[in-house]
Amino acid sequence: MLHFPLVRIAAPLCHPSPEECSEDYAWFRARLADPNLLDGAVGVKVNGAVLLAVPAGGSRRGGYLSVGTVADAVRVWAALRGRSGFPRFRLSLSAHRGTCHTVNWGPRQPREDAERGRHFGYAPSAIDTFLFLHRGFRKGAGRCSSPETDP
Repeated sequence: MLHFPLVRIAAPLCHPSPEECSEDYAWFRARLADPNLLDGAVGVKVNGAVLLAVPAGGSRRGGYLSVGTVADAVRVWAALRGRSGFPRFRLSLSAHRGTCHTVNWGPRQPREDAERGRHFGYAPSAIDTFLFLHRGFRKGAGRCSSPETDP
């Protein structure tokens, strides 16, 4: 347990049930090469919602959570920092105040789609499906995407 002010600002953690985060669990279960990683998932409560943080392990080298404000990003960072399964923890703040702030763990994610899918531990079939559906669309697209929700 941290013994300095971060403890007071940290977002609450929970062990969400598959029912509580059913859409997230279903999404990850359909894509992860090792769905057993969901057993170590942690829920982070942000503005009344529970965000599912899936740890690194096996072929999954890293992950992230996306939040809407800098304050939420700092609270999530403070909550997950130092937890097992969340190595090399860091914040990535967007140039735009209210969008696309992420809390990342593991090595920096690759830029290339297939490599990024492997970085997040997705099954080859999930990566192939993503590449088929998004071929040519992602190059230079000016949208705020969530790499973990793409493949």
